[in-house]
Amino acid sequence: RYQYYLQVKKDILDGRLLSSLEQGIRLAGLAVQADFGDYNQFESHDFLREYVLFPMDWTQDEAVLEELTQKVAQEHRTHSGITAAEAELMYITEVERLDGFGQEIFPVKDNHGNDIHLGIFFMGIFIKNRIGRTTVIYRWNDIGNISHNKSSIVLELINKEENVLFHTDDLENAKYISRLFAARHKFYKQNKICTE
Repeated sequence: RYQYYLQVKKDILDGRLLSSLEQGIRLAGLAVQADFGDYNQFESHDFLREYVLFPMDWTQDEAVLEELTQKVAQEHRTHSGITAAEAELMYITEVERLDGFGQEIFPVKDNHGNDIHLGIFFMGIFIKNRIGRTTVIYRWNDIGNISHNKSSIVLELINKEENVLFHTDDLENAKYISRLFAARHKFYKQNKICTE
């Protein structure tokens, strides 16, 4: 649990998982409780200014940062009496609710040269267009094989004649993405009863 907590906390602080301002304050309050204990054991909460509470790209303005830090201190106060283990578990549960949790996304191009995002999640593979079109999902059941050909990723779909192609910048990217997708596909097929 502790290692998982550290990983999801790093994902939040590095900006790999995005949260709203309200969620970020709630997460920071839980992290302070997990890492430092109860609010009332500190005479001053000045130490929070030195502690990384938010993703680096959130704000550089000192006044805004000070206001957010005060809100985190108030949030921290509401968690008094919660053990570090409970606070870590609450943090993890909160992160699991964030949009994009459990997804890995890669920038690729479609057959027409349009920039798109190719992603993977527990149900299969999805495609997000930057234009704002609906997300296309290929469920693991619909996918026959995943491979790469030079810098292209090839999805062979069951019950369809044509394959779906995606183009990456280089061979290594295509190889990595296709291997990751193929491993997840294999895991799904081997554990189909559990995943359904």
